Amino acid sequence: MEPKRLNKFISDSGFCSRREADRLIEEGRVTVNGKEPEAGTKVTPKDKVRIDDQLLTVRDEAPVFLVLNKPSGMSVTADMGVRDNVVRAINHPASLQPVGKLDREDEGVLLLSNDSDFVRKLSKAENKLEKELVVTVNKPFSSDFISKLSEACASFEDGNPKKAVVNKESTTRFRIVLEPGMNHSIKKTCEALGYKVTFLQRVRVQGITLTKLQKGHWRTLTGQEVESLKQVASSKPVKPAAKGKADFRESGYKGSAGRDKASTERNSYQKPNKAGAAEFSGSGKRIGKSRPATTGSGGAKDTRGGTKDTKGGARSSAGRNTTGKPGASKNSSKGTTAGRGASPKRSTKR
Repeated sequence: MEPKRLNKFISDSGFCSRREADRLIEEGRVTVNGKEPEAGTKVTPKDKVRIDDQLLTVRDEAPVFLVLNKPSGMSVTADMGVRDNVVRAINHPASLQPVGKLDREDEGVLLLSNDSDFVRKLSKAENKLEKELVVTVNKPFSSDFISKLSEACASFEDGNPKKAVVNKESTTRFRIVLEPGMNHSIKKTCEALGYKVTFLQRVRVQGITLTKLQKGHWRTLTGQEVESLKQVASSKPVKPAAKGKADFRESGYKGSAGRDKASTERNSYQKPNKAGAAEFSGSGKRIGKSRPATTGSGGAKDTRGGTKDTKGGARSSAGRNTTGKPGASKNSSKGTTAGRGASPKRSTKR
């Protein structure tokens, strides 16, 4: 491995982000071979990099790109000091980092990768990704709320307003499509309109949906999906909508007549899990210890092997996955608390 900048080495170790690494270096908490590093220091795996006397290691891994159907009760972080974090729950052999943010109580599409540059760029490009959300609020809303919400999230690029597509699904639940450049702060926008979000599920990011991906299960992204995300991450920045967020004035703009009905039907809405992460920890099969994963170009193929589940009767070998019916095996360990020690399951459905 060629020498890399110290902050990137720390980030690649999964300890923290590059920005946080820069702060730790400035505070004098980082040492390289027992000495405080100079500005612009580059290191290799042979160097002894420590943070507060904790030795860091960076493994030479093949790139891994995953999508998880995150259940509620899981913290979206790679910090192992945080309880019930998704990286520990997945228990993947690669040094994964989550992409972007999703609150602990929220559910749905969550991307993870061990490619730190990919994670950093895509996290910064949060408002350049098209997302589809199913949201429940604390009280019934009117058509006026839908209209104002659509306008508040609108994009005003090139002076041409484009409202968000919002469809009412029940008296307290709606589905919204947020395109690049729109205001993606749905919870804050709803609060500004006098409503509190009680449940949020991200059912789609770009073309990646929850279709055939059960709650608490994950799968490897295809090469085409990875390439599409990389193109978004490398594209020019999209400025968030400033208008419509500050005031909810009537513009007279008719907006889009709606989205293709078939496209929304493909996104499988799942009812909120009232038991929190309890359902997550007690269903499906646990992932056992695995050898380090290797992937082909773009991470399209996952050849992780050595995983065997004796209860569910399912076995995963290199390049081949077979599984029993979901939930066929029960978690027999006693004393498990909701949301603790839960392990997402490898989805075999495409």
